[in-house]
Amino acid sequence: RGLGDVYKRQVEKCQTTGGKVNMRIAICDSDTKSIKTTKQTIYEYLSLKNIDAVVDEFSSGVQLLKNEYRYSIAILEYNTGDLNGLETARVMRKNDPFCIIIFLSHYTGFILDTFKVSAYRFLLKPLRKEQLFSALNDYFFSEIYNRPLWVRNGDDTFCFNTGDIFYIEADNKNCLINLDCEIIRCNKTMAAVYNLLPKSHFCKVNRAFIVNLNCVSAYSNENVYLTNGACLPVSRNYYKSFKNEYYIYSA
Repeated sequence: RGLGDVYKRQVEKCQTTGGKVNMRIAICDSDTKSIKTTKQTIYEYLSLKNIDAVVDEFSSGVQLLKNEYRYSIAILEYNTGDLNGLETARVMRKNDPFCIIIFLSHYTGFILDTFKVSAYRFLLKPLRKEQLFSALNDYFFSEIYNRPLWVRNGDDTFCFNTGDIFYIEADNKNCLINLDCEIIRCNKTMAAVYNLLPKSHFCKVNRAFIVNLNCVSAYSNENVYLTNGACLPVSRNYYKSFKNEYYIYSA
């Protein structure tokens, strides 16, 4: 196993994941016809791009917030029952700073307020397919830090966001992707997965580990300490490049 055996793992509370994990997209709108149109358009896009995801629909902001799932994308109308779309977005943003929020509405009186919840897009109704497709393209295929990543382990497919990765460990011709209390075994090499990641936020610390720079809490010339409690060894050959990349990231 190489360097993977020279230190005690800080992931004893985690278990290797099995099964299939789908990306989830939420639509919240009090207009059932609008929900149907939006949902059909999203599934058409997912089919064209061969993306595996589940689209959930909600008729009120309260209903959405009570739901237990974490959503990568939320498409919100302003009129969403007792809790309007903007207030719903504020609560969602507190719980998940990485959720992509797209507003889709006839009402334009709150456009300036959408900046306060870091909205990704504001689309006007009636929905135009090309506008939603463009927004989804920008999310799925741009070089942003926190974007969806799909990996396979045998017949199982896993989807998660790159921002959820703490570190990646080489495991012969496979690799282990360490998330928060979750380890996903991937049948790609560590180098192959590294090529799929935004290089501005991920860096090698030795030949067996890649770390998410956003998760680094401290480091020395021997170890890197992560916010989840993991302590990874830094090799002499990689220390200088890691230090330089972390300096650039932190600037």
